[in-house]
Amino acid sequence: MEEDLNDFRQRLEGRLPSLTKSQQRIASYLLASHDEAAFLPAADLAERLNVSEATVVRFAQAIGFSGFRELHRCLQGLFRARATPASRLQHKLGELASSQGHVLTKVLDMELQYLTEASHSIDPADFDRAVELLLSAQRIFVFGSGPSGILAGLAELRLRRLGILTIAMTESGRHLLEKLQLLQAGDVVLATGFNYVRTELVCVLDDARATGCRSILLTDTLGPALRGKADVILAARRGPVSTFHSLTVPMSILNALILAVAMARPDESLAALNRLQQLRDASGLDVASPALSTGPGRVSARHSPAEDVL
Repeated sequence: MEEDLNDFRQRLEGRLPSLTKSQQRIASYLLASHDEAAFLPAADLAERLNVSEATVVRFAQAIGFSGFRELHRCLQGLFRARATPASRLQHKLGELASSQGHVLTKVLDMELQYLTEASHSIDPADFDRAVELLLSAQRIFVFGSGPSGILAGLAELRLRRLGILTIAMTESGRHLLEKLQLLQAGDVVLATGFNYVRTELVCVLDDARATGCRSILLTDTLGPALRGKADVILAARRGPVSTFHSLTVPMSILNALILAVAMARPDESLAALNRLQQLRDASGLDVASPALSTGPGRVSARHSPAEDVL
């Protein structure tokens, strides 16, 4: 039977007096941030807390585990238990119910807080490096599974309208392989992944590297677990893993990447949008539906493609 969070806290608190000062520092960190620690290898955890890796291993043994590997499995089990969709929603509903104010205001304030944190957590140099990779790509493949498929679809639409050949990979299982087999050296993969290290995400990043493609990972907590698999990692927290998450933060980062690409190639971007508008005007395919046709009390459905991008 897997240990639950209360049992784990009791384990740490019960042994706290007998631990060394360095081990107590580890215990305090795990009590406050066990969800984050679930994705940290021993070396990264040691570096973060300014202790040796051997201290981390001895700490795991001091609190009753055979070693760090068993402690790590326990932390990941705690994460899985708290990160189910139902538990995250229940946690967020409890937060909203216990605070004053209108639900709309509270949710918007929450999103603003996470956006502010994201602006400080992403190194501008990493962001610029990601833009350089996108600009150098022969083709861009954007991967997203589950809800992240929305991000992949958005990136494909907007980059394609800027004249950049972009392919979305939102399939799972063997259907994903049909897109991966199209990868060639010189392509760039922009992958999104949150909460869990999914098999498809690892497969995409590994195949990109084996094919000679560069890759960018847009994530929240998976950076340490996938270090070395992507050329650039843009990691921004979307709030505690145990609560309900939206796509506001990663979508904002994605929009910033797209606009940065457009700024770096304004002539090509505007030419592609103008070409799209010419096609719309000449083809007769982009016409208003009968319900939206112009006339008394009606509005036209025609619009500029620039409106879709900006």
